[in-house]
Amino acid sequence: MKKHNLLRRMGVVAAAAMLLFSVLPTVAASAGLQSVSKISVVNNGGYVFSFQVQWLSGDDGTWHTADWNSGQYPINQTRTTPPLSQIGVPADALAVTPYGSAVLGTSGQGHGFVRFTPSSSNVATYRATGTTFVGFDISLIS
Repeated sequence: MKKHNLLRRMGVVAAAAMLLFSVLPTVAASAGLQSVSKISVVNNGGYVFSFQVQWLSGDDGTWHTADWNSGQYPINQTRTTPPLSQIGVPADALAVTPYGSAVLGTSGQGHGFVRFTPSSSNVATYRATGTTFVGFDISLIS
């Protein structure tokens, strides 16, 4: 009896996960994300930092990473991408965010997504904080 209940619960959880991942692109598309053409990241973390840009594809629902890289830069400095169209982000991307790395430390995706709109003059600004292993975070601030 317990085995049957466990298998049933696992099936329910699997079905819920499949539903969530099938609607994720639709949710992202309708979330009213800020329209931008560039991304900046301020390094306020206790490390040397670099970042790339990731985008969510509406075609296959997967994250892709641009080849462009900010290069390494120290605390209290900022780097800004070229126009996202110049680094390979498609205009129909559902969501865009930085993916950053602390040199010799943690890496992770930014919190807070934006929408790439080629005609926009807006720049999304993120802040990298924490240390190489403790409290590492990249958050949208404007």
